Amino acid sequence: MNKQQPLLQINNLSLAYGAKEILKAVHLTVCPGEILGIVGSSGGGKSTLLKTLTGLLPANAVITGGEILWQGRSLLSGDRLNSSGLLGRKLSMIFQDPMTSLNPVRTVEEQIAEVIQHHKKLDKKASLAEARKMLETVGIPGERGEEYPHQFSGGMKQRGMIAIALACSPELLIADEPTTALDVTIQAQVLELMKKLKQEYQTSLI
Repeated sequence: MNKQQPLLQINNLSLAYGAKEILKAVHLTVCPGEILGIVGSSGGGKSTLLKTLTGLLPANAVITGGEILWQGRSLLSGDRLNSSGLLGRKLSMIFQDPMTSLNPVRTVEEQIAEVIQHHKKLDKKASLAEARKMLETVGIPGERGEEYPHQFSGGMKQRGMIAIALACSPELLIADEPTTALDVTIQAQVLELMKKLKQEYQTSLI
């Protein structure tokens, strides 16, 4: 049994969209280095739960009960999550659809570099160099960072999203069905890559 202090704890969490209850009395714990899988039917609230952890909820979403703790510290301010100091740096997310998650009018390396520049406070040149290294880490030649998302295949787009998520070595990586839009062969490659990088970066994974 893992005796470490949990990285993330959710206790008795409930959430509603307006008058409709979406999450009811959710409990989960993630310890450092742990992988946690959340399984449920379509529409069961899995993505809503993950978006709750990042604060990426619509305006009509209200947390109606419970608590969210990061290393024992509450992240809730009233009925909203206050994760501004964590998101992108300690906690990062890979979204469900790589086809629509990247900005089509900016190069892939610029989008990775933006995260690095913001959180690591590096200048633009150093951030772009780091971005190319991250692309190579996920199996994409660094020079292809000058290309735009439409020049990448679906699998490469998702690798680019993983590079963005891992750019600042987060302690917790949240993946919302990251292989949904990919064919079976590419799904297996992306999952194997995530497993490898999880070990390399010593990150926890939901």
